[in-house]
Amino acid sequence: MVKHDKQDRENEDIIEEMQEEIHEIENEEGDINEDKLEDALHPGVSDEVEKLRDALSRSQADFDNFKKRTERDRGEMTFFLKADILRKILPRVDDLERMLKNTPEDMKSGALYEWLSALEKALKKDLTWLWVVTFESLGQPVDPNKHEVMTQVPGEQIGLIIDEFEKWYMLWDKVLRVAKVVVAS
Repeated sequence: MVKHDKQDRENEDIIEEMQEEIHEIENEEGDINEDKLEDALHPGVSDEVEKLRDALSRSQADFDNFKKRTERDRGEMTFFLKADILRKILPRVDDLERMLKNTPEDMKSGALYEWLSALEKALKKDLTWLWVVTFESLGQPVDPNKHEVMTQVPGEQIGLIIDEFEKWYMLWDKVLRVAKVVVAS
């Protein structure tokens, strides 16, 4: 009988412990809180889940940074490849401009002159289509980011550009080539 009483007390203690655990798991309405139940059934799992969530969050941030860096690098590579090709074409455009500018008046009515003029216009249109722009430097003050002073000559407009050997060009928002200019001193 003593043995039986001892067994009953142990069973009652176990039942009390289980009821206390159930009360801890229940929320205010008497429903079982699934998170608390999960913690009770599998202690330490929520810590592992938090570690995995943190690792996932870090991986997502790293991937977003990778995508941004890749996009930036692709844009820079496109600029450098385009710029390399365009820098080889720009001297030919300059040659055409100089040829047309220095053609004697009596030769400006021929078919060759008209063909060269049409070629120059087509090249400039293509450059515009490729996002290449140029601006007039004559009469402007020297800007070291856009101009390279080749020589200085005496003049009335001190510090202003009075002649241009080569124009300056921009591709998108970056200087493709600086202008080579003559400045009045």
